[in-house]
Amino acid sequence: MKIVTSYKKPDLDGVACMYAYSEFLNLHGENTNYFIYDEPKCEVDIVCNLFNINLEGLKIEEIDESCEFVVTDCNGIDSVHSIIKPEKIVEIIDHHSLSRYLPQYTHIEKCQIDKVGAAATIVAERFKNANIIPSRESAILLFYAIISNSINLKASITKTRDIEICKWLDSICEDISYEKINEIFIKKSKIDDQNLRSEMECEIPITFNDLSTLTGQIEVANLEEFLSTHKEKMIDILKQVQKEKNVDYVFINCVDILNGFIIVIPVDNDSQKFVEDTFGYKFDESGVAKINKIIQRKDMANILRQKYLSK
Repeated sequence: MKIVTSYKKPDLDGVACMYAYSEFLNLHGENTNYFIYDEPKCEVDIVCNLFNINLEGLKIEEIDESCEFVVTDCNGIDSVHSIIKPEKIVEIIDHHSLSRYLPQYTHIEKCQIDKVGAAATIVAERFKNANIIPSRESAILLFYAIISNSINLKASITKTRDIEICKWLDSICEDISYEKINEIFIKKSKIDDQNLRSEMECEIPITFNDLSTLTGQIEVANLEEFLSTHKEKMIDILKQVQKEKNVDYVFINCVDILNGFIIVIPVDNDSQKFVEDTFGYKFDESGVAKINKIIQRKDMANILRQKYLSK
């Protein structure tokens, strides 16, 4: 059996890719299923509940040593479940920068990493290029994954390919509606203390030589109102993560998905200076930097790599 999967606690992009690409491979005669590693992000439930989509997939006890794996929306071998051995990975579909771990695994012959707004764009293009109409469920998941990842096609990572494939998905699935985007974004913003740390996505440090940094990201509607009640709790979480991971600099990129700006919050003064020196962001007296355009964590990671990996 071939299993399509993604990283731990996947977002809508990861789930859409594994669900749809599993369908695509099955339509080509392969015995394929998908495996969701841990509870996905809340946006997955929002979209599935809104469109009555059931996610089943494989349970971990159904995976054995004979299985091969396709990894989507991820190319860092260290980010997948430990049951997935690198030598059993046969394909990667992703849109992130190349992981420093990936070049070690030269046996992975099928590897498509394209700098587009979402990995779902690549999977949807597989259907379109093969003249195959995806199921209602796959079309919906792929469409809203692209919309979510690209902040409604407004983020800097958005490419013409994302826009064109969204038009195609919209044309083939009558249940897709641009009017539901705001509804999904607003529901996605209902974050409480129980799932705040998970939604902050601040668990994976990046090390550059002797420097370690960690950039979280949270995406909500009406960000300033959200921060008025959650900012102090978020800083407490960042401090906890910094201690647990033993990271030099920690900050979070907060994205207003309706109004199109970001607010960067550092965990301490050292992290604030690091952000100022690295990105040139200016902080106000309250210790936050507001930038009136959407800049995503992916953009920041690329700047970090260019600046510190070259040293």
